[in-house]
Amino acid sequence: MKKRQGLTKGEEEIMQLLWRLGKGTVNDIIALMPDPKPKYTTVATFIKILESKEFVCHEQSGKSFVYYPAIEKEEYTKTVMKSMLTDYFGGSVSNLVSFFSKYEDISTREMDEILEIIDRAKKA
Repeated sequence: MKKRQGLTKGEEEIMQLLWRLGKGTVNDIIALMPDPKPKYTTVATFIKILESKEFVCHEQSGKSFVYYPAIEKEEYTKTVMKSMLTDYFGGSVSNLVSFFSKYEDISTREMDEILEIIDRAKKA
């Protein structure tokens, strides 16, 4: 699989909505957006860019196009997180966990969950 280009914040917002929908028209996507809603042409432009980046495909339904994700959300998340880990934390998961424990308010419960995940990974 070739490496896809990254997404801008606006493109990612559209993808999040499309992942939620599964498939839909530009109007379906706009309906999920908060007010003030963007113009139809703005969302359609983002969709065209996402198609050119191979994140979105479409099928024709009458006179309309129905769009759907060409990449699963989990696959995209994995790519983004792997890139963040490499670019910001030197590829070290412990640096990432250390960062969040230092700058985020991690509860004891969340810390226990992290330790359980690590423990399960060791046993796998």
